[in-house]
Amino acid sequence: MPKCVLVTDFIGGNSNATTGDFSVASPEPFTKRVSPVQAVAEMNIAGKHLGFWNGLVEAANDPWHYGAVRSPSLVFDGVVVSGN
Repeated sequence: MPKCVLVTDFIGGNSNATTGDFSVASPEPFTKRVSPVQAVAEMNIAGKHLGFWNGLVEAANDPWHYGAVRSPSLVFDGVVVSGN
């Protein structure tokens, strides 16, 4: 991947089940090439659920344990982000 954003956590967020709109914030993600290049203070990810999940390109075999949930690393294409 020539350029990507690594998101390791989310803070806040909302979702509208009727329209499919969603928005979540992520603290301190990094833009990457092969290794971290630049820290970002805070970033928002927004869009519609159907479009977002249709952009899922790859799921890794590295489940991360978060309470009772096990979630792998996911790669998405075409995600709209904004931040500083």
